[in-house]
Amino acid sequence: MLDLAVIAAQEIDPKGNQSIGWLAGLYTLGLCIVVGLLLWSFTKMAKKARQPWEGEDQDVQRPEDDPPAR
Repeated sequence: MLDLAVIAAQEIDPKGNQSIGWLAGLYTLGLCIVVGLLLWSFTKMAKKARQPWEGEDQDVQRPEDDPPAR
């Protein structure tokens, strides 16, 4: 009996079907946007890091460019 009173007072659906609310939804949306921006920035910096530095020889063969040994 006490369980039903607590559920009724908190207005929670006994099956667990309750919306997350506007504020929580906005926080989740904001978090997804921030993570997307961080990933975009990371890929941009990773591409920039692979480019040769100013004054560095561009024709140097890197170990990952070598064919695999047999």
